[in-house]
Amino acid sequence: MKIAPLQISDPWFHRLARNDGVDARALNAVPCDIAVRMEVVSLLHHGADQNYRPYLHLRGQIIQVQPEVALPFGITELPYRSGSEPSLDAFYEFDTAQLAELIDKGYFGPRFRVPDTMVGIVWELPARADLLVVAPENVDQPPLVFVGIHEQAGAVLTEENSGYALAEYFPDYSVEASEEIEGEARASVPTHSEEIKDLFADEELDEALHRGSGPVRRVPETAREEPGRLPGGAFDRLLEEMEARREAEEPLKRPGVDYVPDSPEGLLRERITPGVERALSDPMEAGGTEASGPGSRRAEEKGADPDALLDWDAEETNEEGTTPASTVRTRTRDHLMTRPRGGSEGKEDDHQPGA
Repeated sequence: MKIAPLQISDPWFHRLARNDGVDARALNAVPCDIAVRMEVVSLLHHGADQNYRPYLHLRGQIIQVQPEVALPFGITELPYRSGSEPSLDAFYEFDTAQLAELIDKGYFGPRFRVPDTMVGIVWELPARADLLVVAPENVDQPPLVFVGIHEQAGAVLTEENSGYALAEYFPDYSVEASEEIEGEARASVPTHSEEIKDLFADEELDEALHRGSGPVRRVPETAREEPGRLPGGAFDRLLEEMEARREAEEPLKRPGVDYVPDSPEGLLRERITPGVERALSDPMEAGGTEASGPGSRRAEEKGADPDALLDWDAEETNEEGTTPASTVRTRTRDHLMTRPRGGSEGKEDDHQPGA
């Protein structure tokens, strides 16, 4: 017979257990198997006192209790109603052999974890339960059963008492880790085609200096290297261009001259440099000529000392022998300022007003 049980925490359990007029039978520590729908399996470890020994934390819902002994009224199974399943928290301890197996399977690797196949399935675990079976009032009515699971919130399971060697359910992560490492190593090994290519082989030197972020200019096919020749860089091409330019200018040079007359260097040496040298040397050679002026020549001709040039009354003449206009104007102004009023010099003006 299958009877949906009630939990011992139900309020009716205490009322019926204390009522002497009710036919109730109490069964304690009955061995049974419980069906647990596993929801979470976590891999944890103990503290430093046990050298961080790993263990599993199991959490799920008890969906059925099946006693290993015969119960009154022919009860064989006790399935819980949907929504009323009690929860279970249990802990699984690995033995030494299982720990060694976990290490071989890559326990200390970064990819080691609990497999997903352990979750979402029904586990059958051993347990002990206290039962209270209440007889029905009529023969046609089913009995009433209350169930309480021992260590429902902290059962400790091992391979010996549970029959499960859970280390066997873990895949071998060491093989996956080694394959991944080999794949990464193969991907990271640098390879080349034994051909060295200059990054700037197809770039013009001048274009590279002034191009900025514009489109890249490609070298024409005719300007590229010959087949079978190692690719050259921009610096090599620049040297070749300079050598070709030097060879082209060589026939234009005059005998005994190491430059081209029509080149900027020739203009500098033949036209500009001689003029600069003459300009720098003329003042030193013609120093006496610049120092001698009209006043000096007149002073030398008259045989007077330099102080005589300060005589404003002296009559100056220019090179043509005529008196400068400025001297005439100066003397005329002085004459007008010193001439007596009234006309002739030294004559008094006898004219009276009204005469």
